[in-house]
Parts: sequence; structure tokens; C-alpha cells
Amino acid sequence: MEQLTQEWTLPKNFRIDPSWFDHPSSLHGKMHTLRVMILADELYLRAKQEGLFGSPTLYRDLMAAALIHDLARKHDGFCMEHGLWAKNTKRPIAERYLLGFRLPEPEWTAIADAIEAHSKPDPTLPFPPGSLPALLKDADGLDRVRIYMKPPNPAYFRHRFTAEYLDLAWELLELDEGRLEEIIIDKAKS
Repeated sequence: MEQLTQEWTLPKNFRIDPSWFDHPSSLHGKMHTLRVMILADELYLRAKQEGLFGSPTLYRDLMAAALIHDLARKHDGFCMEHGLWAKNTKRPIAERYLLGFRLPEPEWTAIADAIEAHSKPDPTLPFPPGSLPALLKDADGLDRVRIYMKPPNPAYFRHRFTAEYLDLAWELLELDEGRLEEIIIDKAKS
């Protein structure tokens, strides 16, 4: 397998197509996905700063998981199956529009497992800090401010630093779709 010599970056022309969503929604739709991707990016940078991981593909995998985590939802209600549905049906979207190539099965499995885990309760043995499922669940959890209109309990998060990003979650909630897309494009350019 080819060794990664530099970190993967978002494609400069990346856009989320609303047709990718099985259940287009203002609650779990395009704007939520953009916010989760932005929050995942921020949490990744913090985990990296704190030396919490060693995988050279973590950023790529996290962005792929954040992109497709809610694409297969069939409704906006409580659901523990939509992660499983997404991992089983949305891989081509991540590979074609975000990654630009087909992942080897072991690499896809790590992403798929995190996507499935995001919609289920945490296991008894917690996800390690800086792991793909822990970062995805925390990024998704930060955007819960849109549902409850109050901050989530910091004990809910898997990283002690995640609660420090609640102000950012509130700020992102105030932005329109165009501005959220600009933020993603800016991240692709940096």
C-alpha cells in the first residue's frame, strides 16, 4: 500500500448535492452536514494538537464519515439504524465526490464502523479519545444545539475539550447555507 506523505485535503470544488439525502430535511439535511464537517475539522485539529492519534488517514476518514453520516435517514425522529443504512448505501458518494477514489476495504471498514456507531449508544468500553468514532460523535453532538436550543451536557462528549467548541456550534447555527459552504471551500484551500 502506498504510504501517505502528506495529509489529505478537501477537494477545492467540493459541494454537497441535496439529492444525496434520502430524506431531505432542515434538521438533518445539508446545513447540518456542513456544520458537522466544520466541527469535525475543528475537533480533528485540536486532537492533532494534543497528540491524540497516529493515523495518517484520520482527517480523510473523518470528513468522509461526517459527509455521509445522516444521508440515509428516512425521518427526523429518534433512529438508531440510519448509521447502518448510510454505511451500506452511501459509500459511492464519499468515494466519488469527496475522496475521488475507491478505498481499500480495510480503510472503508473503519469509516463504515464510525458511521454506524454515530447513531447508536456508546459501547461500555468508551471509544478512545482522538478515534474516528469519538470525533464523529462529538462533532455531531455539538450540532445538537439546533435541536434543544441549549448546550448539551459536557459530560456527553468523549473529549474533555469538545465543550470548548459550543460557542462555535452556536455561531455556525446562525450562518446560512452559502456561508457554511464558503467555510468548507476555505478549508479546502488551506
